[in-house]
Amino acid sequence: MAPECHLLRLPPELHLLIASLLGFPDVLRLRFTSRYFHQLIPPLTHPQLLQAETTDYAIAHDLYACRYCLRLRSAVRFADRMLRRRRGRSGRDAGKRFCVECGMQPRRGEARYGPGAQLVIQGVFVVICVACKEFAIGGCDRFGRGTPYCARCWETKERQREVELEGEKG
Repeated sequence: MAPECHLLRLPPELHLLIASLLGFPDVLRLRFTSRYFHQLIPPLTHPQLLQAETTDYAIAHDLYACRYCLRLRSAVRFADRMLRRRRGRSGRDAGKRFCVECGMQPRRGEARYGPGAQLVIQGVFVVICVACKEFAIGGCDRFGRGTPYCARCWETKERQREVELEGEKG
């Protein structure tokens, strides 16, 4: 026979009061224990997420707040520029930070990532290719500079250019 849980016998008002006294990440842990608590305890607001990302837990797990999906996400989910300087943890523009996934979704009146966008994520150069519109590893020109094309489209474009140059010579 399962042990009786006296916590669930308390009125919802007391559950909310208890939840309000919990810090991050404990309030989320309680919220995820059951459907009841998940529905009762409201999700963290953006200011609460920004505050939560400064906790020891968030720092140890490299978590950052996204302004659009309102989640704490791993640093690998953000472009490197979103985690540095003003948009870094506790930066004055930290509230403007958004993850790559949200950046890929167009939103009226907001600057986001579109075709030709060049990003560095964890030191890896990626683009939203202007040719195929795929989010992929970016192509680099012969000088090592990034291009607005994915590596596959850039290779194809370079081969076509070489064929054209050979045709002009011959």
